[in-house]
Amino acid sequence: MTLIAAVGLDTFPVIYGDLLVSGLDQSGPAANAPTESRWSIPGIDQKVVLLGDNCVVAWAGAVALARTVIGELRAMALQAPLSIAIIDRYLAQLDPTVNDELSLVGWVKEREDFHQFWYRAEIVESAMFGRISAGGGAATRFVKLAAPISGGPVSARGDAPDGLERAVASMLSATSLLLQAELSGLSNPLQHLGDGFEIATFVGDKFAKVGDIAFVWWKADVDGGQVTLSGPECILKQDYSGEFLLLRALRMRPGKLATDQPVLEEAQRVISPFGVSIDADHATSISWPGMEATFTCHVVVVRSAGSLSVVNQIEYSRSRTPRSIRFSLDDGRVPFGLNQQFCEELTQRVHAGFSGG
Repeated sequence: MTLIAAVGLDTFPVIYGDLLVSGLDQSGPAANAPTESRWSIPGIDQKVVLLGDNCVVAWAGAVALARTVIGELRAMALQAPLSIAIIDRYLAQLDPTVNDELSLVGWVKEREDFHQFWYRAEIVESAMFGRISAGGGAATRFVKLAAPISGGPVSARGDAPDGLERAVASMLSATSLLLQAELSGLSNPLQHLGDGFEIATFVGDKFAKVGDIAFVWWKADVDGGQVTLSGPECILKQDYSGEFLLLRALRMRPGKLATDQPVLEEAQRVISPFGVSIDADHATSISWPGMEATFTCHVVVVRSAGSLSVVNQIEYSRSRTPRSIRFSLDDGRVPFGLNQQFCEELTQRVHAGFSGG
């Protein structure tokens, strides 16, 4: 399932777009990237699009229609800065048949005010997120989960975040709701471990995407008050090289025998800006960042009483050296080490939330 959403967090306008990087093999720009891989990632289009310094949009639905609509909005933005009036007039004149195949959510800034806009989206008011607009197959589920939340302090470990860093930590905390909404509607949700989200917000004097994020995926089973934590099963590092989205993924597969060590598979993919073909020369010349990140988002899919829930723990490190997990390059492989105290704390958090402890 897909999901895009626009919300407000810590006075920051925020927009999300999912990255469906796990699942079945498909063709597309990502699959054709000139990098070797043993883990096939489906073709991906960036879901979040910057339409200028003052405007950002996310899309879900038919790719061809999205390219037409967003291309026309881009052309308008080159003539003059977009405004809420200009966007609303443009969306109102779209062919009604588009309404069945495309969803858009976005933010535009005029003078000192931020305005939210949408096209075929679910809309709800929330004490924590303000007005929420969401599109895609998981939109209805997401707004139902998000609307009742009244707010609370962000749970971020490591260095104390403030300002924009605190807002980013809040954004990542909110991904637990987005992931919960997406996974709950799938017949086999655990096969989608490893997905992430593009995130954009207003940074300085313009909208920008947030990079340098690592998603670390775990599973937890709760049975009779006992918690069994397993993983990480997948680690996804997201970053940007200019407008190009870089995805570096590690996936742990079980060995052939129960006594075998897990098999570590690595993949690297370059996702070009929406509507732009990837350039092979540029892709091969990119200097890839390490797996360490300023923001590490641990995502735990919890199986309890026949249902699935999502818990996450955010770690912020100015020096990009998170306490929870460390990486090192060894003979061309990228192994990692886990802090056992962190694993115990993560287990305790799951236990407190799902075992009545």
